[in-house]
Amino acid sequence: MRRAARETERVISWRSPWGALPVLLINGRIRAISLDPRAATSAPAAVNDQRPLGPIRTAADVSRLMQRALHGSVTAREITAACDLSDCTDFEREVFVALAKVRRGRVISYGELAAAAGSPRAARAAGSALGKNPIPILLPCHRVVAANGIGGYGGAADRGWRPGGRDPIAFKRALLASEGVLVR
Repeated sequence: MRRAARETERVISWRSPWGALPVLLINGRIRAISLDPRAATSAPAAVNDQRPLGPIRTAADVSRLMQRALHGSVTAREITAACDLSDCTDFEREVFVALAKVRRGRVISYGELAAAAGSPRAARAAGSALGKNPIPILLPCHRVVAANGIGGYGGAADRGWRPGGRDPIAFKRALLASEGVLVR
């Protein structure tokens, strides 16, 4: 098992279906994906990461993983192994680990996600965690819907944020439709 000798950080460009998007890699794991190609993507102050190096070494590795995620052929275990969630709280990490298990073509409510994360009465908190999701698409927050409709999308994104040139909710609907899910 190779340990990280020192923190290595780099930003690569993932050629997504919506254009080139920045992906922040730290020690072989994805720390962030920005759906806004104009967004600055950088790591917080360096930490002493003693975990084994992650599975992502190259831009081609990111591309393969993301293509598999878009086609539904990546497992929750592969997703969590490829993600660096070290900046998340314990609750956020539990939400994201539960989120990684939501398969392509399926949706889950905020309440169901909170329950899957071990906090059945924390639907709003789960929604808040999703609003801070640093790794959208791979951690498929678009698959989480409100009990009475589509819910939100985009979290703390800039007001001018237009993923794929669309309104964020229209983008969420398009992602879901591409997976065969229609939500009012």
